[in-house]
Amino acid sequence: MCWFSTATGCTINQSQNASKVTIGTFNIAWLGDGIDDKISRTEEDYLHISNVIKETNADVLGLQEIKNMDALYQVMKHLPEYKYYVGTHGRAQNVGILYKVDIEAVIEQEFMPIAVDTSRNRPGLVVSCRKGNFDWKMMIVHLKSSSHYDSTAELQSIARNTRLVQSEICSHWVDSTLKNSKEQDIFIVGDFNDYPQRKVNPTLTPLLINTSIEFLTFESKSCKNEKWFGIDHIVCSQSAKKRFIVGSEHSVNFYAQLNQFEADKISDHCPMVADFDISAPDND
Repeated sequence: MCWFSTATGCTINQSQNASKVTIGTFNIAWLGDGIDDKISRTEEDYLHISNVIKETNADVLGLQEIKNMDALYQVMKHLPEYKYYVGTHGRAQNVGILYKVDIEAVIEQEFMPIAVDTSRNRPGLVVSCRKGNFDWKMMIVHLKSSSHYDSTAELQSIARNTRLVQSEICSHWVDSTLKNSKEQDIFIVGDFNDYPQRKVNPTLTPLLINTSIEFLTFESKSCKNEKWFGIDHIVCSQSAKKRFIVGSEHSVNFYAQLNQFEADKISDHCPMVADFDISAPDND
């Protein structure tokens, strides 16, 4: 990874690869628009965030914790090779997407059923994409956390139950899409606020038992602490998995590149990406 001044930015050799597409997710913690922001950021901080995104070389990247389009613009002005969109129904934290200009992308809808409690939860964002021979439908999600705001055992239980319901809704969305459309290549990417291996009070079970899909990031670990399992995931249908380039899934660990203060200004999450082959003919 390279880190330069705001005057020069970071230039990474990103030759166009006609045989693969890189898909991922990145929670940019509390990315604000400069008005009463939870995390105050400088121009250098925005440049660091853009450099992390460049390092992913993602063609399509789902985003979480974005306040609005103005907030994301502070990063995207350093990334002219991308287009972007942010939802509007998540209050202070919305999900969004960025995608390279050579990607065909259609923003379909904010999927409101994911927002079980619209006063506290974020809807999903459904997008259809294509690169080369590969087209797919994806939903970007940010499921309910079990945070310090849930300060009692009762609130913790409510948070877990909400996330369990959201997982069920995600699973049903996959089943419905596979059944009622021609599209068989489906993704769910985002911050799931849980990990598949959890034994006590698991909340992702509906997704795990759905045989139509698979967690490509099942074994992922947190970039902040390698002893923790990761909570940012890429889930795909069995059809899409046939294009998965095994071993390509990885996170961009900027915590290993920057000091603690600089890294914390980027996020408490690292982006997670994976590569998929697009050379084979479309199968749906």
